[in-house]
Amino acid sequence: MNESTLPTEQEIMQWIVHTATHSYHIEYFLQKLQIGAEDPDRPHDLVHQGNKLEWPAVKGLALQFRKNGSSDFQQQIVESLKYHRQQFHHQMWNQYCPSATEDALKLGAVDAICSLLEPREYQGGCHSWKEISKIIGDNPPSKVGWLRWMYSEMKQIGGPAIKGITKLSEIPKQGITAETHDAILGRAHGALNELELRQGYRFSTGV
Repeated sequence: MNESTLPTEQEIMQWIVHTATHSYHIEYFLQKLQIGAEDPDRPHDLVHQGNKLEWPAVKGLALQFRKNGSSDFQQQIVESLKYHRQQFHHQMWNQYCPSATEDALKLGAVDAICSLLEPREYQGGCHSWKEISKIIGDNPPSKVGWLRWMYSEMKQIGGPAIKGITKLSEIPKQGITAETHDAILGRAHGALNELELRQGYRFSTGV
């Protein structure tokens, strides 16, 4: 990857905030539904090999925030997605896995639905609950039942207020434990420090 295709500080900040917000979004539902006890990679997406805050994930996925990034840098984004998908929850959900437990499949369904509720350009942007209900039927038959089950439970609970979050300091505390909230912010700030030390970025304060 040449220098012109590396993400900027602003794009990386957008990715870090987006990722931390997604982690909060997932943890909100996992804790409400008491799902995910078997997943070693929590807070969701932020720890262990393949997490979204490591450079192999950041360098591609942050490019989606550039104008036309999802199309112009599709290969880099796909490579970073592939790197991330070595995590436990993707191994259990993204492909047929005979050893996947009920807990792991519920978590995979929650993750898939949350991603559709969020502003991801490579997935067509934010979707409404009504739109997601229709999309569920397009999935492989082995996943449809889990998605419909979690969709019903999640819609009944109602999602947390995440729309319009632009800073790490705006990520809510409501609906998750204080320990989880601290861990999400700690990992995000730690990733920014690591990117400054190892990749030469310089991020502004007030995040």
